[in-house]
Amino acid sequence: MKTVFVIYLLVTLLHFVLCCEEEMHYKNKNGDCCKKCGPGKRMMMDDNCQDPRCQDCRIGEYQSGYTSNTRCERQPSCDANLHLKPQEDIPITTRLNKCVCEPGYYCTKEDDCSACMEHSVCKPGERVAKKGTQESDTKCEPCKNGTFSDHDSADTCKEWTTCDYGYDQNTPGSSTSDRSCLGSPVYRAAIGVGVAVLVLLFIIVLAVYFNMLKKKQGWKAVKPFAENLKVKPLNIKPIHHQADPEIGDQLNNQQPEEDFDPSEPVSPTPSNMTENGNVVDQEHGKEHIISSTESNAYSYSYS
Repeated sequence: MKTVFVIYLLVTLLHFVLCCEEEMHYKNKNGDCCKKCGPGKRMMMDDNCQDPRCQDCRIGEYQSGYTSNTRCERQPSCDANLHLKPQEDIPITTRLNKCVCEPGYYCTKEDDCSACMEHSVCKPGERVAKKGTQESDTKCEPCKNGTFSDHDSADTCKEWTTCDYGYDQNTPGSSTSDRSCLGSPVYRAAIGVGVAVLVLLFIIVLAVYFNMLKKKQGWKAVKPFAENLKVKPLNIKPIHHQADPEIGDQLNNQQPEEDFDPSEPVSPTPSNMTENGNVVDQEHGKEHIISSTESNAYSYSYS
């Protein structure tokens, strides 16, 4: 009998615990164990203890757990003018959508972000040691000796340039600028002479090559031409003419006639000089007089 009572007591306690579990149940005014509405919902009326009527939360509201309340919680308002935005871009009704800072800003309060500050900018001569987040600012540190950064928010510091052999340091490096090197005159002169020698050798090689090519092509062109220019002996037969004595005498008696230009001035001679020593001008009249036989117009008759 005692054992039966103990078992009954354990079953009653277990039922009471399972029925009125605080997360999913609540007790009404009458002490009954009633069900709650799930996450993202609210209870419309509490008249039905075992089967309550629930409704979804509206946009801008949320309910993160089981509830017997008839209203949902309101989501925080994120003011864009204060560089705030919702953590999730899509509407959420089952949990709190916190406000966070826009990229480039961080929140000054850890629990409730109500104001944002712009991330610090690492200046030239510094590097970003730790990038800023939505909850923390950017951390900067100066460049070490022998390194530099020449722009804002540099991720790393670059090492100074090492001057090669033959170059001298023109300006020393700093945390914001690199070291510059200047070539020595001797080294530059050696480079110039080397370049000049290479150019000269190249020109000589080209000249020799084109000269050989010219000779080779010229011999090929002249050889057949020279073969075509071989002189062949001409077969010339002498021509014998019979001498004509009359023609020979006429040729011998002919003398070259002198050309006389009447327009040329006449040299003074005793024959064309007057008594006073003046040159007699010859009148150029009819240059040619053609003689003709005059016919006799009269005829004589003898009786």
